[in-house]
Amino acid sequence: MRTNHLLRLILIGLLFRLSSPGWAQDGALPASHWATELARQTDSTRKAEVLLFMAKDLESSNPNGALVYAQHALDLGQKLNATKVIGLAALQLARLHTTLGNKAKARRFRKRAEEALRSVDLMAELNRLETQKAQAEETAANSQQAVSTLSTEAQQKQTLLAQQDQQLSLRAQQLQQQGKLMGQKDQLIGQKDRLIGQKDSMLTMRELSLRFQQDQLRILEQEKALKAAEVEHERTIRNALLVGAGLLVALAALLWRLIINKQRANRELAQKNTQLDLARKRSDELLLNILPGELVDELKVQGITRTRHHEEVTIMFTDFRDFTKISEQLSPVDLVKEIDYCFRHFDHIIGKYPSLEKIKTIGDAYLCAGGLPAAHPDHAHEMVAAALEIRDFISELETQRAREGKIGFQIRIGIHTGPVIAGVVGATKFAYDIWGDTVNTAARLESASEPGQINISGATYERVQTRFNCRHRGEIATKNKANMRMYFVDSQHDKLLNPVSS
Repeated sequence: MRTNHLLRLILIGLLFRLSSPGWAQDGALPASHWATELARQTDSTRKAEVLLFMAKDLESSNPNGALVYAQHALDLGQKLNATKVIGLAALQLARLHTTLGNKAKARRFRKRAEEALRSVDLMAELNRLETQKAQAEETAANSQQAVSTLSTEAQQKQTLLAQQDQQLSLRAQQLQQQGKLMGQKDQLIGQKDRLIGQKDSMLTMRELSLRFQQDQLRILEQEKALKAAEVEHERTIRNALLVGAGLLVALAALLWRLIINKQRANRELAQKNTQLDLARKRSDELLLNILPGELVDELKVQGITRTRHHEEVTIMFTDFRDFTKISEQLSPVDLVKEIDYCFRHFDHIIGKYPSLEKIKTIGDAYLCAGGLPAAHPDHAHEMVAAALEIRDFISELETQRAREGKIGFQIRIGIHTGPVIAGVVGATKFAYDIWGDTVNTAARLESASEPGQINISGATYERVQTRFNCRHRGEIATKNKANMRMYFVDSQHDKLLNPVSS
């Protein structure tokens, strides 16, 4: 159906082009001719037609120039409210935009051409019906005049017949008188009857013709009313479709906006959840750097932690020899940098053993414990193994610093095994700490040690002697304590210990 309508539009355009006098060969005329013709025209409608022909001539050679002329013709048609010019100009613009690849504009102008030319078709049909009606009315008027004429003629014939009757009567009298004219009188009477019958037949035919013409006129008026109703119905449907399309577009825009807002809200919520997860993860990591995992869980659930007694824990103290003198020879920045380097390496070594837990650093001293917060059967062995790694690391670092012409640290290590109290005290700035005589004894063992040596107590020796080579130092006096059995750890017997990798 749409294809037939487009063909009808094209045929209308061709008829319009061919019906214009003097323009049958316009495609062969030069541009100067069109310019002269446009300047010569005074009728605005004719100017619009000239502009359309100029656009048609330039359609293949210069479509952009043709676009300008066609647009001028459309503007002039809108100004004149000339529906036919508007339709043909819109059709020309649709073809040009199709040539130039502007499909959206081509569709818009083609739709406008269809609407304009459709209204031209309807107006032409209404004009045709009006013309038929006028012709019918004129025919009816002529018929009435013919009837009047026939009536006059009939009256004249009746007068003539009356005269003939008189003559016949006189003739009859004469025939009666003469007795010879009786047959002629009968013939005249028969002729009179035939003329009267012919008159009646003619009047009947005129009446039938007039009635037929009146019926035709009534049918034409009904067809005109039906056409008008059809036009109004199409206009109502078109308006309803436009309103429905507008509502659908508005609803689609609203739904699209709601979807976009929902997606944006979901993204923002996901980002916030991700940020909260990252913050929670960082918080947990910070807490795990400060407190053991069991205490972190207890603190998160209950808000507080309790100190606990641990029956057997191995404590290690380390300290750098002549730290005060070395600190006087190094700048504060270099001193802190060197300590940080050493303690980071200590943290790495301690982290390889599952039973060991770093407690804190105090100046140049490093304190850690094995066997808490959860008991572990190998806490003493793992602590001594870690001490050997720390001793060897500091020894290698001292040698390296000597090669670099720098001052290196020498370390003393003390280890003791016994009971302690461990936990967090206070309400702010949580710190996991240990208390008890075992801690003090480990500090005394570190003080009684020598540079590059690991000094362990008898209690620790009883637990590690089967795995490490130890030298008995005898019983040595310590500050505020009785003499204690002490041992230097030289090396490990075997490779029974397999520290986990960090």
